[in-house]
Amino acid sequence: MSVSSKLGFHIQKRRQGWPNVIADSVPALVKSLEWGIIDEWIPEEQTEPAKICRARKWKEFRVFLSGRYATSTQILERPEDRAYEFWNRLLDTLTAGDRDKRREALARMRLFDAWEGYNEVGAGDPIAIANLGRFDAALARYFHAEGIRYAGGGFSMTKPSLEEWPRYYNALLDAVASGRGERPDFLHFHEYWCPPNNWEELFSPDGRIDADKMRQATRGYMLHWRELYQHPDTPSEIKLPVIISECGWDQGQPRQVGFRQLPRSDEDYVKWLIWYDQELKKPLDGVDYVVGAAIYTYGHEAQWASFEIDQWQGRGVLDSLRAYLREENLSPHPWDWQAAWKPPEPEVEESHFVLLAQNSPIAWRHALDKYLETFKVTNGQSLDDAVRLAAKRHHITLVGSADSPYGLPKEWEEEIRRRNPKIIIDRMEARSVSELRRVADRRAQRGDRYGEHDRDEAR
Repeated sequence: MSVSSKLGFHIQKRRQGWPNVIADSVPALVKSLEWGIIDEWIPEEQTEPAKICRARKWKEFRVFLSGRYATSTQILERPEDRAYEFWNRLLDTLTAGDRDKRREALARMRLFDAWEGYNEVGAGDPIAIANLGRFDAALARYFHAEGIRYAGGGFSMTKPSLEEWPRYYNALLDAVASGRGERPDFLHFHEYWCPPNNWEELFSPDGRIDADKMRQATRGYMLHWRELYQHPDTPSEIKLPVIISECGWDQGQPRQVGFRQLPRSDEDYVKWLIWYDQELKKPLDGVDYVVGAAIYTYGHEAQWASFEIDQWQGRGVLDSLRAYLREENLSPHPWDWQAAWKPPEPEVEESHFVLLAQNSPIAWRHALDKYLETFKVTNGQSLDDAVRLAAKRHHITLVGSADSPYGLPKEWEEEIRRRNPKIIIDRMEARSVSELRRVADRRAQRGDRYGEHDRDEAR
């Protein structure tokens, strides 16, 4: 389990004093909708001692900075074209349309640890969710070409469903395989929940949240990404590091309302966020996938005021969160999620090696051409290589009768069994090139890789 906290902040509009909050709490993640945050983020660009000290601290503690370009245009028809338009619209916005400033803008974009694309689109429509996968693959290529990491997805709470999930990743991976895009570096999700009327029943007698009950109560809303990654059909190459780019309490229906307008206390909200943090720290199948979770929101537009976590209008949870994070984040964030970029190679269930004698002539080798082409089997003349390639079930085919001039002697067979008794051995019995070709070709024609029917032919 991760030692430091996974909680972070979603910054819609920077509030006064935000740099002190980040330097004090050094959260795992800061997501900003304001491009200008980078002006105070880089230690080398600061001149005032206090600013230098703050920026050095969040750099030392590896606070992950994610950026998002908020656009009202999120069309998914012809996704490759839409990715091109998004990329150029982003650059035009950051440069105020001055193309001469693109190089400078791209250099500053690289100072962010990742950038997001579309936000909360595609779900509920099988064509649209597939197009989102194609869009993410295409847009990832534009970001990667400039040395910038990209976070795809942007799924709203409870999305994608288990039915939509394969439509998304199959479209994305197909686009990558066909050369029409690249795999994103991260997937990002929004996870919200609203406390029910039976809130008190989710606590233990000692006043603490009952983790099992809370997991059950929030299932499908919180930690939804785990359900997707745990699905047996989910391929390893789509299990990318996870950014929870928005999270918290949201009534959702009939309208979006944050914790300030819900019938629970600020203390309840903090307790729940700490429970969520402890769950996010837990690895899945030995991998710590989560980069961080951005609590929505620290700094707000007017319509989202009920989500504001800062101490404001007599309420707020920021002071409690800062105290919690100070205790949790005593050392730099380890970024163990990087392991997800290099998933373990799946263990090969079965392997096969065709072993020829070291003195076998080239004609002996060519007698196997049809067999080797049919079964795409590894072959060679090294006993060490033949044994070393062993998987769970490993076959070695010995070429030639033991008493033929170019066949493998009986001693080699015994040596193989001595080194690994589990290896399955078969032999192509042949004393000449023509006989060997006949045996090998028959195996190829019948699809009989290991010669199970050789003796039938001999009779």
